[in-house]
Amino acid sequence: MPTTERGGKPSSLRYYQDGPPQSVDIGAWRLTVGGLGLRETTLTYEDIRSLPRVRENRRYVCVCNWSYRQNWGGTLLREVLKAADWDGEVGTRYLKQTSIGTAEKGTYQSTIPLGPALERRCLIIDEIDDAPLPMERGFPLRLMDFGLYGYKSVKGLAGIEITKDFELGEWERRAGYALDGEIQPKRYRLSDLRCHHFISSGGEMIDI
Repeated sequence: MPTTERGGKPSSLRYYQDGPPQSVDIGAWRLTVGGLGLRETTLTYEDIRSLPRVRENRRYVCVCNWSYRQNWGGTLLREVLKAADWDGEVGTRYLKQTSIGTAEKGTYQSTIPLGPALERRCLIIDEIDDAPLPMERGFPLRLMDFGLYGYKSVKGLAGIEITKDFELGEWERRAGYALDGEIQPKRYRLSDLRCHHFISSGGEMIDI
C-alpha cells in the first residue's frame, strides 16, 4: 500500500504543492465547528477521538486518474456535527472546510454538498491502515468524501462550517478544477491492484 499520495496533480492544491506544515502542536490544535444549524464549538484532538469510531475499507480517487483502497479510521462527519448540536437540517446546505495552513502559504478551503456527503458516510479520519495519519497525508485530521476527487477533501483540517454558499476555493479556481468534484466515469490506475480499470458510473468506486 502507498504511504504517500502520488500522481501528476495534487488533491488539495496549496497544501500538496507547497508542502504540509513542518509540525502541528496537537495540544494547541483545535477543530472549530460552526455555521448554519450548529452551536459554535471547539473540539480538541482527544474530543474527536472520543466520538464513536469507525474503520472502513474504501477507495480514494485522485483527479489525476489514480486510486487506491485502504483502511481509514476515524469518526463519521455526522458525529462531529452532532457534537456541535447540529439541527439535522440538510436542504441546500454545504460544508466548507478550512486547513491549518501556514503564515507563508495561507490556508486551503473547499466546499462540498452536505447532504450527499452524509449519505456517503463522509469520514473525519485520523488513521490509515491502523497507524496515525502522517503529516504529509493530513495530520491531525482529514475530511474524506469518497464520492469526490481528493482535492475536495481538505488535509490538515482546522475548521468546518455549514453554509448556504457552494463556492470554489482560491486554489481550486486557479487550477480550473470542477466545483462539484464528483468522480467521473473513466479509466483509472488502481495503484493497490497494479492495473487500470474503467468505471462506467460516477461517484464512489465500491465494486473494485
